[in-house]
Amino acid sequence: MNPAVESIPASEPVRVLRERCAQVGMALWRVDATGVAIERPRGAEVLSRWGASPFIEAAIRRAARRWADNPAPAPELLFEGCWVVPIPEINRRRLAGYIVCIALGEDALKTDQFRAACGASHLDVEAAQAALEPFAVWNARSIAASDRLLGWCLEDQRSIASFETTLEGFSSQLTDSFEEISLLYTLGRSMNQLVHPQKFVKQVCEELHATLAFQWIGVRFVSGDRLARGMADRLFVSGKMPCDATSFGAETTRILATLDDGASVIIPGEHLGELCSSPDQSDQVLVHPVVRDGHVVGALMAGGKQGADAQVSSVDRKLLDAASGYLSILLDNAFLYDDQQLMFVGTLEALTASIDAKDPYTHGHSERVAHLAAELGRAYGLDEEQVERVRIAGLVHDIGKIGIPEAVLCKSGNLTSEEYAKIREHPEIGYRILKDIPMMDDLLPAVLYHHERLDGTGYPHRLQGDEIPLFARIVCVVDSFDAMSSTRTYREALTRADVLGEIRDNAGTQFDAEMVDLLMGLDLSRYDELVAKRPAVVEARLKLPPRGSAA
Repeated sequence: MNPAVESIPASEPVRVLRERCAQVGMALWRVDATGVAIERPRGAEVLSRWGASPFIEAAIRRAARRWADNPAPAPELLFEGCWVVPIPEINRRRLAGYIVCIALGEDALKTDQFRAACGASHLDVEAAQAALEPFAVWNARSIAASDRLLGWCLEDQRSIASFETTLEGFSSQLTDSFEEISLLYTLGRSMNQLVHPQKFVKQVCEELHATLAFQWIGVRFVSGDRLARGMADRLFVSGKMPCDATSFGAETTRILATLDDGASVIIPGEHLGELCSSPDQSDQVLVHPVVRDGHVVGALMAGGKQGADAQVSSVDRKLLDAASGYLSILLDNAFLYDDQQLMFVGTLEALTASIDAKDPYTHGHSERVAHLAAELGRAYGLDEEQVERVRIAGLVHDIGKIGIPEAVLCKSGNLTSEEYAKIREHPEIGYRILKDIPMMDDLLPAVLYHHERLDGTGYPHRLQGDEIPLFARIVCVVDSFDAMSSTRTYREALTRADVLGEIRDNAGTQFDAEMVDLLMGLDLSRYDELVAKRPAVVEARLKLPPRGSAA
């Protein structure tokens, strides 16, 4: 039976093997573990065309399904007189695929299956029979022995046999060191995922699973407020879980609850519950706590080690130790980033609220525009990071009004042309206020251009169509929606139906038509709650009827 070989790239060894197989009438394939072709036969024209037939390719895929549960599959008969000899290829201790040799006997040339393969390859049957007849010398006994083919394979192995004893220990150490350095380098370069730390945690699991011979790698976090947003009580897994997701989550939570310091532990099979997948309870789970601020906030776990050595090694422990250290650092930075973001946004909210408070008619306007901008951005298909950015854009869109004289901003009645011109300066004032803050770079277009119109009659720069940035188009329509929904010095609030009708009538001229369509489908219940938060004192100052009557 053919021995498994380390995965051979498409290089000199495969080229030599292919040439030797062709000389004895064997077509050589390389396929992945599911039987999908990586390399098709090459060499003698008729042999390679026949061997690369879709008919033969389908037969190999079917055979590969039978080989999946057999670490050393034996040669087998594809059809009468046609044999397949699979040689497993191993990569990183896992089955990578097979070198597959197809050999013919004399009887094969007369079968319907041979004719079908010829037809699928557009070969003339009689010409193919004549060309392949000198090679149709295989029989069950010669295939079982595979003397010549395996002899050549073993001959190549003998050329390095004298070096194996000396090099084995060094090679193993070098491989382990390379994998460790490669993993740590990859993770180190990825430690900038502060906005979405879950992406880094997922990558840690995937990289460890690709490097180490474990069936699964997982990270389990505790609940509570010691973690960045979106991380508490989360479970990340790469690989095949030994039980269903619910049981896996419960078992990893149980293990996490037993950890009280930063030391790694190896849990034997008899204490693993449903995490143990071996009948003899020989499984082990390596657990390394993830610590933040002196407290265990999670655990990096590896279970179901495979291969000749199923016991956790020092290399396994070192890599999990290093990876958990990276996780701890990232979690610290992500938590601080969250704090910084909350402080930053809180400062913006306080600033915009103070601007809105200068004029009772605009109380809460920025908060409502921010909410609607986020909802509209989400409906448009922005990811959550971009949704948060457009929310902040809505929050600060009117920040330039801080530079407008209060006598103009809060004037009762109609504005003069000079006063209206002064009001129209607020987008550029806002731009100048924010332009030197690096964190605001992507929001500046919304601040500067939210009063531009698609038809080019807006301000300050009379942009039109697609010249108007996306965030500005989003803020423009929701800003107008809230303005028309609010009582101003020169008019009462419009009804909801009138507001939507006015916006619809101006789609394509003032507003982006796609944004208008999306706005019509938004759930406005949360917006109405924000409107209802308007303080009673403001209603009294404006002598307005109770909110909701205009909706």
